[in-house]
Amino acid sequence: MILASQINTDMWRLIFPILGAILFAAHLYFWGSYFWLAVPVILLILLIIPFRPVCWLWQLSLIGFGIEWFISAYNLYLRRITSGMPFALGVSILIACGLLTILSSVVFYNGRIKEHYPLHV
Repeated sequence: MILASQINTDMWRLIFPILGAILFAAHLYFWGSYFWLAVPVILLILLIIPFRPVCWLWQLSLIGFGIEWFISAYNLYLRRITSGMPFALGVSILIACGLLTILSSVVFYNGRIKEHYPLHV
């Protein structure tokens, strides 16, 4: 059992991947992908387990989430161009979400976060 005094002070950095997963869950909910909505929810639950492969799973998932944001941006671009509607703002927002989601996977390279998630339980 981990006591509150044992939690490292750098654990606040996990807020970036957590927000990325929540934002991606909202994206899935908006598009009606209720089945895939379980993936970010399960990842949020797994974050409680202090085991290094959980970090690896989070990193791969965040990169996948970012790629999905880019695919959505491309699809939005194509739909807006074919209908003659403006596309710059929506596509820019989706690309920014994708970049920030992918960059949030870098958090797991922090030394203190690695200490909190050891390779052996």
